[in-house]
Amino acid sequence: MIVRRSTFQLGPQVGAAKFTVLVADDCAANRRLLEVLFESCGCSVSLAEDGAEAMAAALSQHFNLICLDRHMPKVSGDEVAEAVRSTYGRAPRPYLVLCTSDPRPGDAPYAFDAVLPKPVSPQDVVAVVAKALHSAVSGRGRSSRSGGTPARAELS
Repeated sequence: MIVRRSTFQLGPQVGAAKFTVLVADDCAANRRLLEVLFESCGCSVSLAEDGAEAMAAALSQHFNLICLDRHMPKVSGDEVAEAVRSTYGRAPRPYLVLCTSDPRPGDAPYAFDAVLPKPVSPQDVVAVVAKALHSAVSGRGRSSRSGGTPARAELS
C-alpha cells in the first residue's frame, strides 16, 4: 500500500501546539501503520505496546486523541478508555477512538467517541482526526458524561 501525505494539515488550525495522538496496539505493524497515517495528518504521535503502557501515558500526559486497540495484553482498550473518562470527570477529555477488528453494534457507546474498524484506511483516519479537531477547536471538548452512540469513521 502506498500512503501519500494528506492535504489535510492541522498546524494552522490549532496554533503553535501540535495535535497530539496516543496510539496503543500490541501489534507492531498496526502501530506503525497508524503512526504513519496520523503523522501524515500533521499529528505528533506517541506509541504504546500494550494496555498498561497506554494507561500510564494516557493518565500522565496530555493527548488530543487516544486511539486504542480493544484486545491488548495487561489492560484492554475498554479499560483504558474508562480510566481516562473517570480521571477527566466532566472536564474536556481526549477524543477516544476504538480501533478494532471486531466492531459490534452498540460498541461501548459511552466509552468511545469513534470506532476505526480494522483494516484501517487512510480516509478513516483523516475522518477521525477531522472530527477530533473539530471537537477541540469548537471549544466544546469531549465531556465524559455526554453519552450517545460513538461516531463511526466511515465516509459516505
